[in-house]
Amino acid sequence: MKTKTNFLICFVVILLFLGPNTQSVAAQSQVSLPIQLKVNDFYILYTSPAPPFVDQKGRMLIPLKAVEDLLGGKVTYNAMNKTATIDLLGRSIEVTIGTRDILINSESVTMDTVPVMKENTMFLPVSVLVKDTDAKMEWDAQRGLLKLNHESFNKSQVLLSFLGQDLAEVTNKEAFDLHSYEWNAAGNLTIHADFDKGLKFSEKQVDIHPLLMYGKTYTMDPYSRPVSVKTIQLSGEGQLTFKRDFRNDLEKVRYIIAVGRLTE
Repeated sequence: MKTKTNFLICFVVILLFLGPNTQSVAAQSQVSLPIQLKVNDFYILYTSPAPPFVDQKGRMLIPLKAVEDLLGGKVTYNAMNKTATIDLLGRSIEVTIGTRDILINSESVTMDTVPVMKENTMFLPVSVLVKDTDAKMEWDAQRGLLKLNHESFNKSQVLLSFLGQDLAEVTNKEAFDLHSYEWNAAGNLTIHADFDKGLKFSEKQVDIHPLLMYGKTYTMDPYSRPVSVKTIQLSGEGQLTFKRDFRNDLEKVRYIIAVGRLTE
């Protein structure tokens, strides 16, 4: 009897010890992150080592490597003086961590914000890369979304990986506005989208195919696979939720991108 009593006491103590931690992990997994960058038709959810973000000056910043992988630029980084050189859209841009002064084609220009180090990676403002070029840049203040458009961006490594296996017959490439997502260590990815309440479609027409990049490899459902009703759910009037479980090593994920389209 004494043994059973001791066992019950130990069990209760373990539950009390684990309870707060379990709730903490669950809470972290439910944190919804905003989607704040769209390149051509692609929503950029995640860029290693952190998602795109808006700084205190209201400027969108992305990792230096993403300039090459998403926009097709050529980048070099000098760790000694913390300076990066970017060749993009016919211009050469030199930026340095912590300073507003940059060089564009060897001419000095002063920005209204600065590149920063985040998780040992340079993050720099997107606006300085595309301003005064033939690329289109649109800031949706209400939505909190920066849209970049240029044909050359589709030739970048990440977007080209998606387009290389894109077999979908698209009827509406902007049917769904992807606005936020949740992603946890268990591999559960949830994407939230809004759509026009008057839009008519079936679940099988919804095309929100996330692509996860692992270095030079990727994971994405083939378009020949029917969309599962369990994957696409109507979460409210004019609201839709996409859920998918990935079993890969999430620590090695470099990018997560997705589209919000209707297909035949």
